[in-house]
Amino acid sequence: MPVAELVCQYCSHRNSGNPTQCGHCGAPLAAVHRLSSLTHLGQPEQVVAGAERAVAATGSAVTGAEHVVAGVEKLAAKQYPRWQWGAAIAGIVTMVLGLGFTVVRSSSTPLTSLPGVGVDQALPSQLRAAASCQPVDSASESCVIPAADPMLAGGITGGKDLTLAVALDPPERRADTVRNWRTAGGTVLADGVVFVAVSPSATLRYVNTLVGLRVETGAFTGRAAAQTFMARAGLTP
Repeated sequence: MPVAELVCQYCSHRNSGNPTQCGHCGAPLAAVHRLSSLTHLGQPEQVVAGAERAVAATGSAVTGAEHVVAGVEKLAAKQYPRWQWGAAIAGIVTMVLGLGFTVVRSSSTPLTSLPGVGVDQALPSQLRAAASCQPVDSASESCVIPAADPMLAGGITGGKDLTLAVALDPPERRADTVRNWRTAGGTVLADGVVFVAVSPSATLRYVNTLVGLRVETGAFTGRAAAQTFMARAGLTP
């Protein structure tokens, strides 16, 4: 293993061992840079480990890259040609930012690809608490809200239980669902990322095109009752 070196801050002379004075200019070596045993920039395990530690310490891939680059610049500028350490720094930055991109992607996984998430779990919390759901298939469930539940207070369903067809649609089906419901008639209450409409038979139709949540209810006593339920259930845009 190569012996650590002490670099004089006055003349940059390298002094092996543990001297107290520079062997070239005689300056005291009380304040020195102790180099690692690295003899060139071709040891990727040590560079990668340093980059990972910087990212973990700062909690940010970009900030980690800045710290790593600053350290490498101070060390390498005194020993290696600019083109050589410049290329190494560029590689380190690419690596660290790549790690950060992977973390960001993993933390923004779409709802539809999360394993173990039931369709009913995609519902707003207040609606999920009121409804009892049973799976129909891997992407849809049939839910029921009892007539006595406070969410249906005021007789908005005419004293009947409310049924809901709930599904998580894949991206390629979401636009078709909105298009079909838009042309089916009734009253459109929202037509953006979230589409909401009351059908001619006073059922509520809801699609969140961002996550694919689709809800179609049974009949209400009228459009105003459907809108009341929409607000209570958290199905507003």
